[in-house]
Amino acid sequence: MTAPWAIEKAKKKNNNGSSSETTCEYYDGFTSAGEATSMPSGIYDLEHLKKWGKSKNWCPYYLTRKAINHASVLVFNYQYMLDPKVAKMVSKELESESIIVFDEAHNIDSVCIEALSVTIHERHLEQATRSLGRLSSEVSRIKASDASRLQAEYQTLVNGLIDQGLLDANPNEVGLASNILPSDVLNEAVPGNIRRAEHFIAFMKKIVEHLKARLRTVAGPRGGVVSETPLAFLHRMITTTSLEAKPLKFAYTRLSSLLRTLQVPNLDDFNALTDVADFATLISTYSEGQPKFAIIMEPNGSSIPGASDP
Repeated sequence: MTAPWAIEKAKKKNNNGSSSETTCEYYDGFTSAGEATSMPSGIYDLEHLKKWGKSKNWCPYYLTRKAINHASVLVFNYQYMLDPKVAKMVSKELESESIIVFDEAHNIDSVCIEALSVTIHERHLEQATRSLGRLSSEVSRIKASDASRLQAEYQTLVNGLIDQGLLDANPNEVGLASNILPSDVLNEAVPGNIRRAEHFIAFMKKIVEHLKARLRTVAGPRGGVVSETPLAFLHRMITTTSLEAKPLKFAYTRLSSLLRTLQVPNLDDFNALTDVADFATLISTYSEGQPKFAIIMEPNGSSIPGASDP
């Protein structure tokens, strides 16, 4: 409802007298107010912000994001400072000389581990498979009705991510933010074998099927908990799937680009696939040198007697 493409599409259709696109009236009110979106000095909690936003017909979320840049004191949980996906969207505008006080600081390590971990279950991989099927159908539809959109994306990927602004996270697309931006991804064009949408979807299908196979091994009669270094896991993946290591580094940003190009209305439907792409980028980026993390595969049990859920 607040994605740039949805708003633009709604405007175009409204100019023609009708629109099937739904936008958020509170977000529209906030953007229409522009510089007038100010608040009187005071102490505000979430309920106060919601009431103030509703009274002005302004989105309280975007109102808060603007207000924090002018606040003297902010109180929020660890994730807004330590989780890269959240911090880059919320805390990056804070002044460099800000004083940060952590309460219950002994919890920081567990929060950091959680924020920088990727957990993938077998059901997530099934969801990722369905998501890839949806993307494949949508790509076929776009190729038939608006092939220029895919061609424009291809050219963007050739020119590189930084120059084309693909790595500037839009505040309306928080779900596309990534934990990791390796130098190769920042400074190079996306590898040719995953630039075309249909080739990238086939690439991701191989990754998903490989992960399914790995999880089946730990759930079998000779299975159990397995821990591997990123290098060992990556070597086995490349050997089994015949994929190249370099394109794996671009999996997350390539998926983000495709979701934007296809103008996907609900990014939450693709969370499982996004996690797989995030995982692929992690293991390929940090596979060399001293291991910085481990890949742990384990059967977690199941609500069905005699069956396990990796």
